[in-house]
Amino acid sequence: MQGFSNIDQEPSYGSFSEPLSYESEGFSKEAPHDRSDSEDQNTKEELLKKISVLNLLQQVATAANEANDVESVLQFSVDRICLIAKWKLGLVFLTSEDSERPEYSSISFSREETFLKEFRNLIRTRSRKEGSILSERVRRSRKPILLENFPSYLKGELKELSIRAGIEAAIGIPILVKENLVGVLEFYSGNKSADPSFFEAVSHISSQIGRVFERRDSENYLKTSGEQLRALSARLQEVREEERLLVAREIHDELGQLLTVLKIDLTLLKNNFQKSNGSDSKLVSELLSMIKVADSGIESVQRIATELRPLILEDLGLLEGIEWYAKDFEKRTGIRCEIMIPAGILSLGKEASIALFRIFQEALTNTARHSEASFIQVSCLEEGAFLILKIRDNGIGIDPKKMNQSKSLGLIGMRERAVVLGGEVSVSGEAEKGTSVIVKIPISNRNTEEFR
Repeated sequence: MQGFSNIDQEPSYGSFSEPLSYESEGFSKEAPHDRSDSEDQNTKEELLKKISVLNLLQQVATAANEANDVESVLQFSVDRICLIAKWKLGLVFLTSEDSERPEYSSISFSREETFLKEFRNLIRTRSRKEGSILSERVRRSRKPILLENFPSYLKGELKELSIRAGIEAAIGIPILVKENLVGVLEFYSGNKSADPSFFEAVSHISSQIGRVFERRDSENYLKTSGEQLRALSARLQEVREEERLLVAREIHDELGQLLTVLKIDLTLLKNNFQKSNGSDSKLVSELLSMIKVADSGIESVQRIATELRPLILEDLGLLEGIEWYAKDFEKRTGIRCEIMIPAGILSLGKEASIALFRIFQEALTNTARHSEASFIQVSCLEEGAFLILKIRDNGIGIDPKKMNQSKSLGLIGMRERAVVLGGEVSVSGEAEKGTSVIVKIPISNRNTEEFR
């Protein structure tokens, strides 16, 4: 079986002498004895042809704007082009990331003719090894190509099948995204040449399809970029929590111990000095002052370490951590907090617990800064496959315009933490009726992982 890589001559562009047939019911063929009727019929057929082309362009444009995937646009376009032009076969070749050579795709149109189907199958088989004669020429030129008297370009079985299938001409149209070839439309016709106006219309259609490819690539790029940024954000949050834990332990264990030892030494020194020199000495007063400073330092160390990473979250879990932070928040701000969480409901894994606790912290911080609230209610429950944490206040309510602002970093951080876990954060507010923060996290994040 011979291939078809050897081409006898370059493709012709200049001969469009035989236009495509656009016959329609209700119009008879030209009668030699009636020139006036013949001219009227030609005019009507020409008008019908132009209307068909315009309808085709509109339909493809609509499909390109509304379709969810490139494949459906390609299939629709190939079907409509072949039906309107009455072409026998339409094929689509697409490039891949690994190769610049267009490869045969499953998108095609074929009339129900035995030899035509055999011809298509042979093209598919040959193209896997040698490429397609049309696609290869289009790939090199990046321009539409018309091969009139197409069988003369072929050899062997492929030439014989093309003759039996009644194929007279072949057209290759590139699909370009900027200067990059992403595919080739191949059409095979029983006419010896193509109508130039329809040939141009098909070229415009390929441009529209190219825009669909470009839009898809842009959407994929944005999606990939978003996923990469989200992964980076998750990694940064993880590193941040690891650093917080490390610094909190170092401060608590190292600096806290040093201050405790210093306090003990100062206390012993004061006691020894009082035994030997009495209790009215000015030095004793100074030592007492230094002991108070040491106590203050120990309290500061404990507070800083707790803010960095609450040890109660490490030791007892999320529920106790929320209750402790709510009491501390109420003590610091004067905003009363009511916790309504059933015991044992928050048996989440380490990462999910930390994320939920940080979201809870940020919500309370925002309430203290902006809401002018006097009361906060915190509740948690299971709804279906989700664990729902609700934080509501009785403040002035959040402005809807501020919910999606790029400067609202606190809200953005809360949403990103939830998204990493496969959940979401919704914020709603009403003037003078308060703000609600609802966090939904899949229960699949619940596991038996312990804190390190």
